[in-house]
Amino acid sequence: MHQPGTARPQQRILSITPIAAACAALLWGGAAAAQETGDATANTVVVTGIRGSIESSMAIKRDSDSIVEAITAEDIGKLPDVSIAESIARLPGLTAQRVAGRAQVISLRGLSPDFAGTLMNGRELVSTSNNRGAEYDQYPSELINGVTVYKTPDASLVGQGLSGTVDLQTVRPLDRRERALAFNVRGERNGNGKLNDESSAWGQRVSFAYIDQFMNNTLGVAVGFAHLNSPGQQKEYKAWWWGDQNNLPPGNADVVALKGAEVTATSRKQVRDGLMAVLDYKPSREFRSTVDLYYSQFDQTEIMRGMMWNSHQWSAVTYRDPQIETIGNVKLLTGGTLVNLEPIARNDYNTRKDTLGALGWNNKYRTGEWEFIGDLSYSQARRHEQVLETYAGLGPANSGITDNNFQFRIPVEDGIPKFTPSVDFTNPALIKLTDVGGWGKDADMHRPKVDDTLGSLKVSAKRSLTGMFSYVEGGLNYSKRDKKHTDINNYYFLKNNHAPVSVSSDLIKPSTSLSFAGIPAVLTYDTLAVLAKYYDQQPARSADLAIQNWSVEEKVTTGYAKLGIDTDLGPVPVRGNLGVQVIGVKQGSDGLAVAGDTITPLHGGSDYRDVLPSLNLNFDLGHFVDRTALRFGAAKTVARPQMQDMRAGASGGISDTTREWSGSGGNPTLEPWRARAFDLSLENYFAKSSYVAVAAFYKNLTNYIYNQQTAYDFTGFPTQSKTVPISNIGTMNRPANGQGGMVKGLELSGSLEGGLLWHALDGFGILGSYSLTASSIHPNGPGTSEKLPGLSGSVSNVTLFYEKNGFSARVSQRYRSAFRGEVTGLFALRSFSEILAEKQIDFQTGYAFEQGSLKGLSILLQVNNLNNSPYQTKQGSPFASGAYAPERYTTYGRQVLLGLNYRL
Repeated sequence: MHQPGTARPQQRILSITPIAAACAALLWGGAAAAQETGDATANTVVVTGIRGSIESSMAIKRDSDSIVEAITAEDIGKLPDVSIAESIARLPGLTAQRVAGRAQVISLRGLSPDFAGTLMNGRELVSTSNNRGAEYDQYPSELINGVTVYKTPDASLVGQGLSGTVDLQTVRPLDRRERALAFNVRGERNGNGKLNDESSAWGQRVSFAYIDQFMNNTLGVAVGFAHLNSPGQQKEYKAWWWGDQNNLPPGNADVVALKGAEVTATSRKQVRDGLMAVLDYKPSREFRSTVDLYYSQFDQTEIMRGMMWNSHQWSAVTYRDPQIETIGNVKLLTGGTLVNLEPIARNDYNTRKDTLGALGWNNKYRTGEWEFIGDLSYSQARRHEQVLETYAGLGPANSGITDNNFQFRIPVEDGIPKFTPSVDFTNPALIKLTDVGGWGKDADMHRPKVDDTLGSLKVSAKRSLTGMFSYVEGGLNYSKRDKKHTDINNYYFLKNNHAPVSVSSDLIKPSTSLSFAGIPAVLTYDTLAVLAKYYDQQPARSADLAIQNWSVEEKVTTGYAKLGIDTDLGPVPVRGNLGVQVIGVKQGSDGLAVAGDTITPLHGGSDYRDVLPSLNLNFDLGHFVDRTALRFGAAKTVARPQMQDMRAGASGGISDTTREWSGSGGNPTLEPWRARAFDLSLENYFAKSSYVAVAAFYKNLTNYIYNQQTAYDFTGFPTQSKTVPISNIGTMNRPANGQGGMVKGLELSGSLEGGLLWHALDGFGILGSYSLTASSIHPNGPGTSEKLPGLSGSVSNVTLFYEKNGFSARVSQRYRSAFRGEVTGLFALRSFSEILAEKQIDFQTGYAFEQGSLKGLSILLQVNNLNNSPYQTKQGSPFASGAYAPERYTTYGRQVLLGLNYRL
């Protein structure tokens, strides 16, 4: 069992994370205790709620031919988290990235979300994101019955990812033999309180689920609805950039100073309505037909007020009483007074509406040794946003109004800097609407839209066999996906030739406090009413159309064949499968060729084929160690490129000096990331709700996609230049397939019932995981130093729980080490940020009435983000010495929920 190879990583766990090490020791100790106590203790436990969910999840993991992780609901409509993202993030090797305080996207085994496949009931899903990665906060946990994460491929699974595949499952009513009806209601409060006048710190969640069977259990119906109205309240400081060009006193030329920053208070109203419906018909043992529907609508209104400033833009800005600290051999200016600064008062109003729907129809027919399946599905996602910025301040850029002195103190460790202006920024007589920053606009609005559709048809046949191969299966799947992204950008200008104007008193709102960063308050007004009253809209801008306006079409044909394995290797039973997928892809993209103000359509595309073999073997080692399995997986896997990278859009021109073409844009001829993957997992199931597992994986990515200078034929490309080019073959800076590398890791996971150790601990339990991941990939190409996006070197999850006699309690901690995260940057474009380590603690307790007139009723108290874990980043690129400067510090507040569940 290769114990020497696993000893060193366990020692590393002890040195890095004591909590994870203690859990690991407890799990190993539990395994030994189970061997001593035998099965009697486990068999006396009444499995309900938390332990019932653990037991069901363990059964899926134990019985699968692939290496998987699983989550199952504790009861109908009852998963403990706000969205399915938080639940998935607790699984071994998986972790979530927070967006606006919510766990939204999932990294699987150190690879970013676009490397993972996302399915619902075995069918590929579209996404409201700009690319492929699923935004899991679209899926209410109340409507998901379970999740299976495939870490090794299965040839019959279409739409798999390179890092793994997440399959969300809704309930199948005929798989249950009883009627069920459940209601949930919870009130919610955000710990940051009410930051903006129009917002609220209070919200609520309501859901119900109904399952029933009719016609002598041949017709099943399931319906679920979940409503969420959640307040988001965000306090944030963000640095713009740091540099050594400054107006410090003589002798400080090598001091690095903050060149700009912002302090904001953001309030969000997040309303999500989700609907699930299933019609399950099985008139005979031979035939079953199931129709399932999922729909969600997510509306978000965001109000942001704050102050920002550019301390480098005007030569009149100087420093007084500078405080300098040395970090990593770099001198940083961390305190003092900025003299003659002109900050910008911001009042923004943003909206976002997401809709996501999935419809599937599955038919199974059995006759003799054969099973035939036909599956038809369609899914659609839409995202419509409005991003509005308005500006106010002491005066327009370079107006000579420079009477503000700004004291500042910037901590180099955790915490929000403190700033103290000398001017009252709530006084509408002083703070007027104007272009303070000199950006050539008085207000700005972006309206990005995403439309994503996917239709799929799958047919397959399976026949039972005798001998070492238990069955043979084959099938064909055809899918067509279309994704379109557009963005309309308008500038707004103040009337009367951009004249600064004071906001009228009827539009003034109570001032928004920024005291968490030392600023007393900022001028606050009705943003939409001010826009309508004081501004004129200019025509949509075309400068960024090559980046923002594009569509991608994919036609994918997948054929597969698979053999089930069920044999013996000496005294060791072996089961699993051997399969192959042959995938043919035809892709195309429409975009725009942009040269100055000249725009013409642009199209490109390509086709390619991949042959993907896979092998899964499960060795039952019960002859040597009771209830122990060794699993092995080997496969070739792919992940299709990010759709934004596949856009045909480009901008370009001819150099007057070299007479050569050059440009930048997308690449519609991109081929996928490809990898060879190997997995090994040793698992011991020593009780119904207790197990321990050690897994290792190795993925060799034969290529990676990053920006490169490639040859490009500019024939027909628009130009406003009068220069005649030497050749129409020039260079294009665009994404291209290049050198890859490896990703490898080690995962330790398990769960333990306290009663196995000591009878007094009956009802207590622990489950957890710890993962180590490393990579040799250079995502920006050979010779660069940036980290692989989404990769945290260490990830841990620990949950302690108690459940007995109706009482239940759990406390969970999710941790991920620092990583390079993909975020939405300026003008909704993709950018990257160095996100620091996060440790979030969630708590839940409740009581369920198990008898009497209140039987079926339970009371629940939840506190999510109990430790108010901050979201922190540092600047994306280091200084020459390798040191980084602090960039962002954000708190989202604790989320407290109190409610009732009732089940009939």
